[in-house]
Amino acid sequence: MSGQQLPPPNAGDIIEVETERLAFGGEAVARLGGFTLFIPFAAPGERVRVRITEKKKNFARAVIEEILRPAVERRAPRCPHFGECGGCHLQHIPYTSQIEAKSEFIRDSLARIGRIEWADKIEIRRSVEYGYRSRAQIKVDRSGDQVRIGFNRRASHSVCDVESCPVLSDDLNSALTTLRSKLQSGDAPQKDEFEIAASREGVSISPSLEGLPTGALEQRVGDYTYRFSPSVFFQGNSLLLEEMIAESVGEKRGALAVDLFAGVGLFTLPMARLYKRVIGIEAEREAVRFAKENLAGNIIQNVEFHCAAVEHWLENFETTETIDFLLLDPPRSGAALAIEEIARLRPSRIAYVSCDPATLARDLRKILDAGYELKQISGFDLFPQTYHVETIAQLARD
Repeated sequence: MSGQQLPPPNAGDIIEVETERLAFGGEAVARLGGFTLFIPFAAPGERVRVRITEKKKNFARAVIEEILRPAVERRAPRCPHFGECGGCHLQHIPYTSQIEAKSEFIRDSLARIGRIEWADKIEIRRSVEYGYRSRAQIKVDRSGDQVRIGFNRRASHSVCDVESCPVLSDDLNSALTTLRSKLQSGDAPQKDEFEIAASREGVSISPSLEGLPTGALEQRVGDYTYRFSPSVFFQGNSLLLEEMIAESVGEKRGALAVDLFAGVGLFTLPMARLYKRVIGIEAEREAVRFAKENLAGNIIQNVEFHCAAVEHWLENFETTETIDFLLLDPPRSGAALAIEEIARLRPSRIAYVSCDPATLARDLRKILDAGYELKQISGFDLFPQTYHVETIAQLARD
């Protein structure tokens, strides 16, 4: 009957639906009456038969049983493990469409979570779509008769056995091959996880493994050289770092700048060129050690670096100086505990670098309510074939 409200689906039901768009998380969205379905590995604009796997109050999740009418833009994934391995979500979507979707992920989060209507274009900067990743966490499963080496399966802690990964750099794939040989021969420590990282100078693995180098790496980004180890956070796609730093830090100068969640000093070092005094804050002790090495190695003397939880440092920090610029690059959970103290310090300008549009939108709402204006939003596609997108928001006091 026309206009009749369809009943919500139940777990186990098999139904046919038309997909509309991609949601943050990489799943396609479909509607069943007033009910929303999220379907992984579906593409926008196709008809699929799906099985409901999980039902909540207002939405459900489903898996594809059959693609009845493929989307025009659907493509064959490059990796044979796509759909099984949990690393990639969008290899079935052309890269130009991935970029368009990520722009909408940011815009939708701003509007839905932050109540921020951003009418201007959100540009997503990009480089290559494969072979970009310069660090990885390799999982090992020795249960049963076989040693499985690779990455976690989708929505699971079990290991998908992967001999080669198309998003890894050539150096990391070579390291993965060596690691596999060592583990299968039994000539390796009984570890369930290895961190491997690469730079232009080579590869390093942690924990150490005979046949593969270990220890610190060096990466040149613009005018600066950074040292880090596989076990310390450093962005996994070095191809866009120089452009991302330039967008985040800008070219304005001043007296005092603060870098929160500073890591090994990725943004701190370029900030030191523009400000008479810079303060860097990072909670992870090994990252602070590398940050201080990086300051010394680049002969930078106008930065003081503190090992402290950001929110605790902010609570105790007092200054009569105006903070001309404050940059924060928090983890995926955002900076909810720090926003109130940031607002108290009233920096003239703020750059918020985020790896999660949802927590970014939540925190931006609080910053705007404290008297700031959102000046610019831009995105960087550091992880093609996934739903992840790095976002940079620029704010200034009204």
